[in-house]
Amino acid sequence: MAESLPLFPLGTVLFPGMLLPLHIFEERYRELMRDRQGSDPIFGVVLTRQGREVADTPQINGIGTAATLVAAGRYPDGRYDLVVRGGRRFRVLAEEWGGGYLVAEVEWLGEPAGSSPESNEIAGLVAEVDRRFEWFLEAFELATAMDLARESLPEQPNELAYALCARLPLDTWERQTLLEAPSDHARLAELATILRRERDLLMTTGVGGATVANPGAHFTAN
Repeated sequence: MAESLPLFPLGTVLFPGMLLPLHIFEERYRELMRDRQGSDPIFGVVLTRQGREVADTPQINGIGTAATLVAAGRYPDGRYDLVVRGGRRFRVLAEEWGGGYLVAEVEWLGEPAGSSPESNEIAGLVAEVDRRFEWFLEAFELATAMDLARESLPEQPNELAYALCARLPLDTWERQTLLEAPSDHARLAELATILRRERDLLMTTGVGGATVANPGAHFTAN
């Protein structure tokens, strides 16, 4: 069922479960905050496809993520600092800028597995992605001479995929492609490919252009 939702076009991608800090300073988005106090989701986040975030009416990508307000602070001049958490994905059906900020008619998207649980395909992909993520971390540690703390990742395929999407240093458009993946299976398969590629790049070129085999003293994690 379609629903009306204000949208916040940004130059970044919000994944389900991901925390995102925002600074609200434009008047139109201050107005959005005044209009949406107490609403959940407070707005949707969409990646800009063309145009600027500020003082513009940018073209947007058609799939975004609902944002639930986690924390907010208001400055005396009306600006806000926010932290939002990604929720459900949606598809934009229609756009309207007439009220000052973008409001869209959206339909909510499901999170299909994309594979029968009995086939064990999803379980196999989860194990492969876990393994490849660890290999990627080990290659990064070797390249940077840093020890990275390990954290427990979700075990459920959907949650694991989005957790890695939020953590990996990916190109913005690749992040949008992952957000738009039609199923857990498709997203995990893409992540397995990405992790293989990123580890191979680290092993070949390292960080900052040096090779992992001869990293030197100028590596940085930035």
